[in-house]
Amino acid sequence: MSTDDNVLYVKFSEAITSIIDSYKEAKSDGAISITDVISLLGTVVSEMVDVAEAFHDGNGSAKKAAVLSAIDMFYEEVIAPMDIDKIPNFIEPIVDKGLKQLIIVVADGVIDTVVSIFNKGGWPPTPDAPVEPTA
Repeated sequence: MSTDDNVLYVKFSEAITSIIDSYKEAKSDGAISITDVISLLGTVVSEMVDVAEAFHDGNGSAKKAAVLSAIDMFYEEVIAPMDIDKIPNFIEPIVDKGLKQLIIVVADGVIDTVVSIFNKGGWPPTPDAPVEPTA
């Protein structure tokens, strides 16, 4: 495995671990609320932006599209299969579609916010980044 592959693996591993930990915390009481979903979405967006910034060759628009695509996949694989209490099953697909669109719109704004924060405060370093000498 090359150094770049190793760094990529570590970065993705850390991101997935963080997302799984957030999911377990949200589900610790046996159910996941809309508030939990939004919090989990924040974690997913932050982690995916960090990974996209570190490893996606492209401009900001391409990186944002990659993150939104990852969030779309995350929604389809994790959130959509959850049964929403008090919503009849025959209406749930309509609610899922609307919720997914809402999450994508919110994620779009969160991505802009996370990137703005990282641009002002500095991006998290990659594991193999050289340490800058202090003066």
